[in-house]
Amino acid sequence: MRALPALAKTTFAGFIVSLSVGLVASLGTRLGFWTVAFGLHTIFPWCVGIGLLTFVAGVVWILWAMIANDSSGARYGLIGLVGIIVVLVNPVMKYWDSRGMPPIADATTDTEHPPQFVSLLTQRGNDATPPDYNGNAPMTFDGKATTVSLVQHKYYGDIHSVAILMSPERLFKRAVSAAYGMGWNVVAIAPDEGRIEATDTSLFFGITDDIVIRVKPSGMGAKLDIRSKARMDSDSGSRNPQRIRGFMKELAQTR
Repeated sequence: MRALPALAKTTFAGFIVSLSVGLVASLGTRLGFWTVAFGLHTIFPWCVGIGLLTFVAGVVWILWAMIANDSSGARYGLIGLVGIIVVLVNPVMKYWDSRGMPPIADATTDTEHPPQFVSLLTQRGNDATPPDYNGNAPMTFDGKATTVSLVQHKYYGDIHSVAILMSPERLFKRAVSAAYGMGWNVVAIAPDEGRIEATDTSLFFGITDDIVIRVKPSGMGAKLDIRSKARMDSDSGSRNPQRIRGFMKELAQTR
């Protein structure tokens, strides 16, 4: 069957094209050839679109090959199918995790008195989002007019301050260890102020977000708050509240 090896080669070619488009989108953004918005929202969707079509072609090929008991073009077909799964797994997982969730560009455990950036103010650049938290900023989600803080409380109700019967000094040290454990670039450690500042940069697109952690005495123990803010509005997504969730898990496991 000539169509079978042709379909296998088409799957392989689709994988190569999709991978190339994805690399161009990410590397071009990292090198500053274009903006994050252009690389992520204009070029990268072509990578995903071509990848999905390629995945369908690969599934059709492998089913056809199994039914026909014909291994023609197996090398091209298998490489193409496995390769396109690798290309798609990260964006598909991110989409799946954030489906139905509002994009929060500035998430914090304390929406009334959020931690403030200090050391990172000089690093954020003139084109970055304003450093001040504005939980009362209007936003529309799911067809309803609301505010950033109300949306966060509704959809990310598990994100809240951590109050623990422990000395502030000990909790601060655990927070520092947890920040390093997250793989963040820790920019400032100010134990006298109970403040930790860090950045988190994505691997492929080089998108940097800013994080500030605050530890202070609370009753007979200590209280920790954290804030994660996107530098660019073009890619807020749900990664900021997800990052806070990840830190809280890391903190709970840190001793």
